[in-house]
Amino acid sequence: MGGVLRLWAVPPSDISVSGKQVTIPSDTNVVDIYTREDSASFSEDLAKSFAGNAYKVEISAIVPCDTSDTLKQIADMERRCKYLVIYQDGNGSYKLAGTTKVPLRFSAKATTGAGAAGLNHYAITFAGLQRTRAIFIDNPFT
Repeated sequence: MGGVLRLWAVPPSDISVSGKQVTIPSDTNVVDIYTREDSASFSEDLAKSFAGNAYKVEISAIVPCDTSDTLKQIADMERRCKYLVIYQDGNGSYKLAGTTKVPLRFSAKATTGAGAAGLNHYAITFAGLQRTRAIFIDNPFT
């Protein structure tokens, strides 16, 4: 089963990684991102350059409901901008994208549908280049 089920954004200063072990000393700055069901995706493409190979990583999702609370969270994330992203896929596996030295960059776009049935939401993206593919990790929240 594929797909991204859950997303967490962690500032680089609030995480340490050793192999498959991820330690988050305090969850104060961890953002547990609520997304619309079946809206989150992950892609990882090999990008070759004169400097060597890297992987272009992109995680995108839809955050429903443009409310004052959602706006505050989005504004806080835009201000911090750089994150490592932990996600849980449809198989129950956890993966970590980004590194403490080269975190992913966060962006958001507010949109609403053209008609009465259109939903207002934020289309969010975490993107960046990293030297290795996203790594499988143990559940960091247990």
